[in-house]
Amino acid sequence: MSNPGASPFGRSQLLRRSPPPTPTQPLPPSDPNPPAPAENELPSEVICTQEVQKWMGSIDAILQEVCNTAGDSKMNSDQKLRVSALCRKVSNGTAQMAVLYQSLKTKTILAHTTIQHLQAQQNVVNSLQQFKEVVETKLKPSEIAGSYASMVKKGADIVRPANLSSVAIYPSDKTQTSDETKSLVQKIISPEQLKLHVRGLKKVKNGGVLISTENKGDIDKLRNSEKLVSSGLKIEEQSKRRPRIAVIGVPVALTEKEVFDCIYEQNLSDKLPNITRESFLDSIKLSHKSGKKDLPTCNYILELPASIRKIIINQSRIFINWTSCPVRDFTIVTRCFNCQQFGHAAKFCRETSPTCNHCGESGHSFKECSSKSSSPLCATCKRFKRKCDHPTGDVSCPARKHAEINYINSIDYEGA
Repeated sequence: MSNPGASPFGRSQLLRRSPPPTPTQPLPPSDPNPPAPAENELPSEVICTQEVQKWMGSIDAILQEVCNTAGDSKMNSDQKLRVSALCRKVSNGTAQMAVLYQSLKTKTILAHTTIQHLQAQQNVVNSLQQFKEVVETKLKPSEIAGSYASMVKKGADIVRPANLSSVAIYPSDKTQTSDETKSLVQKIISPEQLKLHVRGLKKVKNGGVLISTENKGDIDKLRNSEKLVSSGLKIEEQSKRRPRIAVIGVPVALTEKEVFDCIYEQNLSDKLPNITRESFLDSIKLSHKSGKKDLPTCNYILELPASIRKIIINQSRIFINWTSCPVRDFTIVTRCFNCQQFGHAAKFCRETSPTCNHCGESGHSFKECSSKSSSPLCATCKRFKRKCDHPTGDVSCPARKHAEINYINSIDYEGA
């Protein structure tokens, strides 16, 4: 028993038989007087595997010395065997305690890591909640909803027009101008007396004017006005346009009828059970197609009822044969390339001489412009004596935004 290598108490190999997981970064050796651990911090007295093995070797040496001393003493054989058996039990118990300690240490590290992760997630949730409260407190509802002009700038796909009501007033004398009709209406109608909420008053063709109000109640007040009726002016309900949507990426190999059949069968038949295919085909119209030539796809601009438009826009895309096509509201305003004003095409323009879209001067076109080297000026804004330091038809042009808003408010979206 004097040979340490043959000692029956060398049980430190138990740690090597079933080693506990080793931390990625071993903790430093324990301090005899460790400081109190801070909150959410692991205790500094956690012992690494190497130290446990060192302790086991030390205990084995002590037990070996006890056995050697007992063997050299005057004990009888039974007493020596009993001492040896007791030392073996102490060694086995110590080894088991070391293994359990290592397992407990590993679980502690895992639990501590989990707690830190959960606390970090909770901190993120709290920060987001505080940010949301600050935003909701400081932003007004109108700023949150945003105007259509800002949505156009950000590329929004869904149009949310102002909920306005309009009425058109025409003179009985067809030779009367819109300016004369406007002056007459403003003379005989008092918004203060009728408590009207007028949002706009503009001239329209055939000598008429268009009055836009906050709600239909204001329109009823105008209809019931005795002064307006007795003046000989005619009041007509302003009919609104049907909405149009753009279907992006329609395969050109499909015919128009095939496209319409796919739109109905693959997208609407289960959502509109009361509408047959024939009635759907009667209600939808292809306004025009757009896109570059010689491409496998094009864009369909469709004119359709507001109820069908709402379903298609809300699902953000429609399925046509084997293709998934994005959809968005089509609200592009036509600009005349003769007079550079919005609302009509050049073939319907009444101006006899062109207006240059670069310098904004009338009497010549862009090809004949002598100021091409200078910065462009917006012909539309220049005509109305507004700030015009931007190209004609620019996305941020105030005249274009105004025309887009007027166009959207002239469409029947049924409260969309």
